[in-house]
Amino acid sequence: MTGPEQDRLDEMIEQGLGDIVPGEGVVGEVNPWREPIGRIAAGMALTGITLNFLYLQYLLPTLGAALQYLGFRTLRRSGPAFRLAWGLSLVRLVWYAVWLMLSASPWMPEGTLSYALGLAGMAVQIVQLLALRAGLRDVCRRAEVEQQGDPLGAAVIWQLLIVLLAFSPLAQSWLAVIPMLIAFALIIRSLVRVGGSLGGAGYCMMDAPVRVSSGAMKWGYLLGCFALVLLASTVANHPRLDAQPLPAQGETETRQALAALGMPEEVLADLSDEHVRALEGALYVEVQEETLNFRPSWANTTEEELPPDTHQMRSLAIYIELPDKRMVELNWFEWIQGSACWRDGLRAGGGDDPQTYFGGSLLYDKDGQTYTAPILALSDREITTNSPFFGANTDRYIVGTISFPFASARQRGYVLRELQFEPGRACNNGNIWYFHMRQPLELPYRTTEERLSSVGWSRDPHSQQHFTFYETLEGRAWDAAHAG
Repeated sequence: MTGPEQDRLDEMIEQGLGDIVPGEGVVGEVNPWREPIGRIAAGMALTGITLNFLYLQYLLPTLGAALQYLGFRTLRRSGPAFRLAWGLSLVRLVWYAVWLMLSASPWMPEGTLSYALGLAGMAVQIVQLLALRAGLRDVCRRAEVEQQGDPLGAAVIWQLLIVLLAFSPLAQSWLAVIPMLIAFALIIRSLVRVGGSLGGAGYCMMDAPVRVSSGAMKWGYLLGCFALVLLASTVANHPRLDAQPLPAQGETETRQALAALGMPEEVLADLSDEHVRALEGALYVEVQEETLNFRPSWANTTEEELPPDTHQMRSLAIYIELPDKRMVELNWFEWIQGSACWRDGLRAGGGDDPQTYFGGSLLYDKDGQTYTAPILALSDREITTNSPFFGANTDRYIVGTISFPFASARQRGYVLRELQFEPGRACNNGNIWYFHMRQPLELPYRTTEERLSSVGWSRDPHSQQHFTFYETLEGRAWDAAHAG
């Protein structure tokens, strides 16, 4: 076929096709506005509603920010208003990634700064909605298409009402929440309809070429956010120790006297000279031992047989009676199976006993050398615990953070406190609670005190309690005198 003949054939085909009018369903299927507007609406739904379980409060807004960005990315060449909205969606994309990282760390802003950032984020979202509204109005004007309703104007009003509601007495009332949820659902539904009604304005959309597909960008962003959370958790939950080689032991006479009273040799080998001096003149030593089992999260805590992945810690509660109605409660622990590398928490003591002295140390072996370091943030403070049976209860405890270097062996430590008990005191209840993390990831980040606030009251696989009972020499003498 010659060139002129080919041209005439093409003209005949074009003329024949020109007489064919596509059906309404076909036009709807090729509506280029439907998909980006649908993504923007879905993103608004996911970022506007918070579900506080199964980590959905983090996953859904992050996915929503990605969907909104993808929607605006498609529209960015269709007008200056869409370009502004796309730029703001990129800002929000970065902010959600930073917010996730901060949520897994102790650096999340609090107080006035937190409120200021929240209001700034709300302002950015409102400007973005107004930009989208202006862009859609401009498209409808150019295409001579009548827009169905004004859902974006309603969305802006809804956002402003949310701010006012947050500072009002109705903030926690379902009488206000339920109508707001219904209104939000209607706004999202109306916005989706707007996208479906713009089939006749398809020529107004300028194709915006992209280098990364929508699916790759969405999953890449979510995986990147997860990597940031994991990085922040690893840094925040593996603090460095101020470790030094264990010095040569002194206080030989006192150590020998304690050994003669029954103090275990392995415990004496770990005690610093300062803490040994606090035990000088000991009258009596009693040792109570227990193995604390930290089962995997999936394991049944009522089963007698321990799963093979159970982490085990040997716990010794040692009572040392001293002259002048003084007593030291020494809690020594060592990991038998597993390790403590992710900011574990320790809570010792409790009750109203006046504590005249306390201290503690961590010890571990590495490269043939024994190292010692102070227990991180060790202090005597009040902690409020919540029991399902007894409610809230505030007591004084010795609280500290436990974290050992990677690849260290014989991870162990101790904490001691000296008590002054009243004449006639016959017994003492000793407690040590331990919170153990197997891996660093935790959302949201919790301080050691927050982790320990519920320890001992539930079957939490992360926590174990060593409870002991000690009767003093005076109490035993009284029991012997009144026996029979």
